[in-house]
Amino acid sequence: MSLKEKIIKELEKRWFPDLKFLFSEEVLKIIPDLLVELLKKEEDEFEKLLEEKIENITFKKLRETDEKLDYLFALIWHLDSVNKSDITEKIIEDFEPKLVEFWNKQAYSEKLYKMHVYVRDNEELDQEQKRIIDKAIKSFERNWIALEKEKQDQLKKINKDLAKLSNDFSNNIVKDEADYELVITDKESVKDLPKDVLDWARKLAEEKDIDWYIFTADPTGYIALMEYCTDSNIRKKFSEDWNKFASKWKFDNREIILEILRLKDKKAKILWFKNFAELSIDPKMAESPEQVLDLIWWISDKARKKWLSDLEEIKNYYNLDSIEAHDVAFYSRKLKEDKYDLDEKELKKYFEYEKVLEYLFNHVQSFYWIDLKELDIKTYNDEVRIFEVVKDWKLISYYFIDPFYRKEKRSWAWANNLRAKDLDKWFLPVVLNVCNFLKSENGKNLISMRDAETLFHEFWHALHEILSESKYSELSWFHVEWDFVELPSQINENWVNSEESLKKLAVHSETWKNISDELIEKLENLKTFNSGIQTLRQNEFALMDMMLYSDNVPKNVSELDKKILDFVNDNWLFKRDESYKMYCSFGHIFWWGYAAGYYSYMWAELLEADVFERIMQMWMFDSKTWKKFVNTILWQGTRKPANELFRDFMWRDLDNSAFMKRKGL
Repeated sequence: MSLKEKIIKELEKRWFPDLKFLFSEEVLKIIPDLLVELLKKEEDEFEKLLEEKIENITFKKLRETDEKLDYLFALIWHLDSVNKSDITEKIIEDFEPKLVEFWNKQAYSEKLYKMHVYVRDNEELDQEQKRIIDKAIKSFERNWIALEKEKQDQLKKINKDLAKLSNDFSNNIVKDEADYELVITDKESVKDLPKDVLDWARKLAEEKDIDWYIFTADPTGYIALMEYCTDSNIRKKFSEDWNKFASKWKFDNREIILEILRLKDKKAKILWFKNFAELSIDPKMAESPEQVLDLIWWISDKARKKWLSDLEEIKNYYNLDSIEAHDVAFYSRKLKEDKYDLDEKELKKYFEYEKVLEYLFNHVQSFYWIDLKELDIKTYNDEVRIFEVVKDWKLISYYFIDPFYRKEKRSWAWANNLRAKDLDKWFLPVVLNVCNFLKSENGKNLISMRDAETLFHEFWHALHEILSESKYSELSWFHVEWDFVELPSQINENWVNSEESLKKLAVHSETWKNISDELIEKLENLKTFNSGIQTLRQNEFALMDMMLYSDNVPKNVSELDKKILDFVNDNWLFKRDESYKMYCSFGHIFWWGYAAGYYSYMWAELLEADVFERIMQMWMFDSKTWKKFVNTILWQGTRKPANELFRDFMWRDLDNSAFMKRKGL
């Protein structure tokens, strides 16, 4: 059997893929040719479908496709995200334009559109099948399928160019972050940092025969240094460096951003939208950019008052005349310790990664009736853990987690699906989480409370996909309205910070004692601490995003820099100087799917706060509560529009009061 045949056979297996084999050097060498072959096969099948007489088309025929191409490309994309190399980058760079060209051919095929309309009008469909067909037809019509060929060709080229630009944008961030190091020679200024962070920074320095500390783009190290370093100049330097990744030299993203903005604006106008923000919001829950802006400004006005009050508390307690942006985390942490007697380094000892993961799995076993059974499989990295997901003694999915920071990984955390569900072929989904927690040198990995919330957040994205009850992948989590998709994940952050759950979750890593009532009371008293600045910061990003995709596109890099800086300084409490280039690494809106959609986090949090208040009224550990939540929201995927899913659980429309109360606004 040839190597290529072995790869095909591996892709056809119904169980967990052999990632060690598929990501091996010998396999990666022939992946480019194999991708082209698989694409050619799909193109031939598509042409064959178009040759069919329309009266012979059925729902089943429209969905007959070989998933190996999507599966293999998803695997390569994942490898590039967690273990970036020149090889994976080149595979994607060379192949993705060909793939987008095929997607364009499908998206702008008038014959394929008419086939969907025919099936809708002539075949007896069940509710799920009708939902899939209706969503497909709407997608065709949103793309103005009847446009003349010249405009369709323009749109196809725009889609192709945007795919390349997005990849270039993301690659620049990963490479610039991987190259970054901050050497700190003043040991006294960092002596108060958590021991695991200092050990890590010390190890990096020792590897280069340096007798100091090295900090990288590791998010845990960044947060720790900003909170505990006693030298304001070092904090300022680190903060400025973080806010200008991918803004200089060979990794400068600004020209890429300009071109993305130009192309998206052009695409929107070809499709008869005023700007890209209107096009982006069209399939979401929100009705218009104006509605979003009114909501965000309304929240921001209230959050500003809260933050000014919090800021005065810090300044008065420490007798400060003023405070800079890079000092906020430091003094906020100190105030928690000095005034409210909460030591976050001690709090961290209650969140050992393995124990948090164990609690999480026990929780889903109790309230979602599933088991996660670990498999002894080697993959691309020894830190990766793989599980079978079993419900009612039946295997329903595979799940794996890649939890710890590596320089070659993309930043922060996410969920994804490598293989879509296809129950007709008995293909089960392969769902994943990637995080960037700091791995300890002594084997006991302590994470912050916020990290624990991130783990719960991302796992419930995965669970939203895993528990989708429909047999059709088109109705799973990945297809839910974008401003609803964060609701289940944000709901489940509450199982980290709510009193009743904390008593079960938080166990001291040294004494093995559960968290005390006294410590829980301290956390409860600080529930709205700094909620004003956190809300404002989130809204700053949402407003910047909406502004960039609503306004006229800047003519050049200088105008773009000025536009961003003026916006930030007009709307943020702290003045920024010309070094501020945070937008150059704003992956959500220039690479991920949040363009003119970053507001979704705030929108979903309004929904989530309302839903969670109802859950608390019903009792958060009551199986009846979870049966209702699972039945109306989590299992549903996108079987119904999101507004209907919300009403099915709440029996009414949204009430903002729960959100305002939670934030202390």
